[in-house]
Amino acid sequence: MDVKTNTDGNIEVSDSVLITFVEKAIGEVKGLSPSKKRKPVKISRKENSCIIEIGVDVYYGVEIPETVRTLQKLVKERITLMAGMPVEGVNVVVAGLNIEELIKK
Repeated sequence: MDVKTNTDGNIEVSDSVLITFVEKAIGEVKGLSPSKKRKPVKISRKENSCIIEIGVDVYYGVEIPETVRTLQKLVKERITLMAGMPVEGVNVVVAGLNIEELIKK
């Protein structure tokens, strides 16, 4: 857990809080959902930063590179702003293809 110390005491942000930020971001990016084939979010902590690995499924027809870049930027901004933790990298693994919309047609 990352511990920040200030004149009032310590601030600790748990992995579960960071994972919640990431899961919320996945839900906000159109065309993505948490992976059903692998653990959706993994947090690796370094001395004063973290690396986030995200597993997602994409919906058929989504432009993967652009959509994933949007998610990477959103996650990095949220963790940095809301948790006060620098993000060294946001690695995204596209683990599956969601074709539910094709099946419905």
